[in-house]
Amino acid sequence: MFRARERDGLFVNHEEIHAYEFTTLGQKDKAVKDGEKLAELLAAVGGLSDNTFKSRTGWFVTRDEPTADQRSAVMAIAKARSERIHAISIAVLHQRICNSEMYLQARGNAPFGSISYKSRLDSAPQNVPVQLVGPGAAGLLSLEAMTSRLQQGGRALLVGNYGVGKSHTLRELYGQLRKSHFKSGKLTPFPVHINLRDCAGLRTPAEILRRHAEEVGFEHADGLISAWRAGSCVLLLDGFDEVVPSRWLGGAVDLRTVRWEALSPIRRLVSETPPHAGIIVAGRSHYFSGQSEMVSALGFSALDQFSVPDFDEDQLREFFRQAGVEWSVPDWVPMRPLLLGYLIAIDASDAESVAGSVSRSEGWRLFIEAICEREAQMFSAVRPETIKNIVSRVATLARSRSDVTGPVDMDLLRSAFVAVNGRQPDEEGVQLLMRLPGLAVADPSDEAEVRQFVDRDLADTAYGLDLAAYAVDPFEELHPLGSVASWVAAASDLAIEVAAGVLLNLQLSVGTTLAALSAREKASQFDAVMADLIRLAVELPWDGRKLTKSYLVSGVYFEQLVLSDHPLFQVSTLQNCVVERLDLSGLDEGSSIPHFEKALVGFIDGVASLPDWLASHFASCEIDRFSVATQTTAGIMTLGIDRESRIALSILKKIFGQRGSARKEGALSRGLSLSDRPAVPAVVEELISQGWIFRTSSGHETLYAGVKGRRRDANRVLDSPADFKLQ
Repeated sequence: MFRARERDGLFVNHEEIHAYEFTTLGQKDKAVKDGEKLAELLAAVGGLSDNTFKSRTGWFVTRDEPTADQRSAVMAIAKARSERIHAISIAVLHQRICNSEMYLQARGNAPFGSISYKSRLDSAPQNVPVQLVGPGAAGLLSLEAMTSRLQQGGRALLVGNYGVGKSHTLRELYGQLRKSHFKSGKLTPFPVHINLRDCAGLRTPAEILRRHAEEVGFEHADGLISAWRAGSCVLLLDGFDEVVPSRWLGGAVDLRTVRWEALSPIRRLVSETPPHAGIIVAGRSHYFSGQSEMVSALGFSALDQFSVPDFDEDQLREFFRQAGVEWSVPDWVPMRPLLLGYLIAIDASDAESVAGSVSRSEGWRLFIEAICEREAQMFSAVRPETIKNIVSRVATLARSRSDVTGPVDMDLLRSAFVAVNGRQPDEEGVQLLMRLPGLAVADPSDEAEVRQFVDRDLADTAYGLDLAAYAVDPFEELHPLGSVASWVAAASDLAIEVAAGVLLNLQLSVGTTLAALSAREKASQFDAVMADLIRLAVELPWDGRKLTKSYLVSGVYFEQLVLSDHPLFQVSTLQNCVVERLDLSGLDEGSSIPHFEKALVGFIDGVASLPDWLASHFASCEIDRFSVATQTTAGIMTLGIDRESRIALSILKKIFGQRGSARKEGALSRGLSLSDRPAVPAVVEELISQGWIFRTSSGHETLYAGVKGRRRDANRVLDSPADFKLQ
C-alpha cells in the first residue's frame, strides 16, 4: 500500500528502485491502469531525498506473454511520464532472477549421483519405468505423480539399498520436471539436482548452492541462490548418506552427534526452503539409528518416506528386452538395475552359464570368474586367476573401511596387487587396477579414482574366495586375515557358502579349516575371522572326529546367524556379540548349538519363546523379539489342516524364507516330530510336481530350492497358512 493505493511490489536498495504490478489478464486497459500506477509510484518514491540519484524501473508482469496492445500501452506511458517501464511475462522475470535454461543445459552435462558409477564393461543403457513405494496405504506411486507432488511443494524422503536405482529415479524426476518447466513456458519451477557427496564439509545452504554451481559449470551462482530463496526451483538432493563421515571415535551417541553436525547444512537447506517449493532427498536409511533420527537430521517435520523397490517381473522383462537377452535371471540375483546391467554386459555364453546356476554361491562364483576371464582378454600377460585373486584381496581389505563395498582407493588397490603378485604394479598393472572388474568408478572427474564394489553380494563372494585361500594356508605372512581383524562384522552366509564351495571343489576335508581355527585360537584371535572359520567348518562334510578344543568368539556383529545341529557349535561360545537375526528353525530338541554370553539378539526366528532345553545356552543375554507362534514350525504343525499340508507349509517356509538359498535335504525334516518325518519325502515330491520347488545337488549334498516364479505365491500362503491345502 502506497498513498492509499495497493501496490504489488516495491524494492529499494542503495542503488536501485524496482516497482512491480502483476496480472493474469490480457486486456489493454489493464496495462494502461497498471502502467499509470507504476509511473506514479516511481515518481513519488524517486522524488524522496534519499532516492534522488537512484535508478528506477517499473515492471508490468503478465502470466502469459504480454499482447502487442499491452506492450504499446506501457511504452506510451513510459515515454509520456519519462519513466523506464517494461512489459514482460512472469517467465522472463524468473529468468532475470536465474537463467534456468542455462542452468539446465550445464546440469545436463554433469554426472548425476551414483549414475556416474559406470562399469568398465561396455553396454547400452536400459531405461525401465520406475514405481515408488509410498508410506502406509499410499501404495505404489508413479514418477508422474511424484513430479506433480514436488511441483505443488511436496516434501519426500527416498530410500533404498545400494544399486537399487535411487540416483536413476532422481534423474528421471529431474527429466520430467525439466520437460514440464519448458512445456509450461518456464512457469513451473525448474529442477536443481545436487550430488550431496560434493558438499561434505560445507556449512551453509549458500555454500552448497555455490559449490553445486561450480561443479556443474554454471557461472551465475548468485542467481541460483536467489531462485532457491524465491521458491522458483525444486530441490533434488542425492546421497545424504555420503555426507556423513565414514569414521568416528566413541560410541553410538557420538556417532549420532557426528551425523547431526555433518548434515547441518543439508538440514538448513531443507528448513530454509520456502514452504511452497518441493524437495526430495535420497539416500540409504540404514545410516541412521532409526526413522526419527533420519527425519530430524534431514530437517523434515514429518516422515514422508518413499522407497525404490527391486525390479518386479514386468520391469525385469522390459529390462532384458531392451538389453536384447533371452535367458531368465536366477532367484539369487538381486533385482537391481546396477547389478543386472553388469551381468548382461559379460559375454552371452558366460551370462547364460551364470543364470543357469542353482545355488547363489555357485552363481556368484561363476559370475566373478566370468568377468575376470573377460577382463584378462584385455591384457597380454595377466591370467584370469590373478585378476580374481586381486579382486578377492581387495574385498578383504575393504572390510576395514566404512562398508564392505568400499570405498576403495588406489592405495588399497596397490596393496592388494602387491600382496598377490609380490611386486609393485607396472604400467600394465596400473591399467588393470583401474579396470578391475566388479568395481565402479565413483566419479570419472575425480582425480583420486575412488571406487566401490557394484553390489554387496559381489563383495561378499570375493571375500569368501579369499577366506577359502586363508583357510588353506593360514600361515601365509602377507595374508591380511592372518592378523587380528580390524572389523567387527562377521561375513554373510553367502561368503561362507562360497568359501565352502571352493574347499569342496579342491576336495579338502574339514580338517583344513580346523587347523586354521586352531592357529587362530592359539594366537588369541577371537574376532570376526574366527567366527567365519567356525561357520565355514560347519558347512563342510563332518568326518566324525572328536573335538578336544573349545572356541571363543568375542565382540562380533552378526547380521544373521543360522544355526544347525553341529558338534563344532557345541564347543563354541559367543561372548559380547550382537546378532540381528538368529535362525533356530533348523534345530530339534537337544541339538548342539553355541553358548551365548552377554549377547544382544534382535530377533529369534523359529521359536515363539526360548524352550527349556535352549534357555541354558543363553547367559545374561538380551533378546528383543521372537517369531509369531503361527510362523514357527511348531505353530504351523498345530494348524487345523491336514498333516501333509502342514508339512508342506513348514518346508515352504524353510525354502522361501531366505532369498537365494537352497536347503539341504536333512534340514527339511528339522523341527518335525518323529512321527511326521516319514511323510516328508512324499510331500517333497508333491511340491516338486506342483512346481513349488525343485531338486539339485552341490558336491555330495542334495539341495532343494524354490521355483523363482512361485515366491509371491509362497509368501501369500505363508501369510494365510490356515487356508492352504497341498492337494
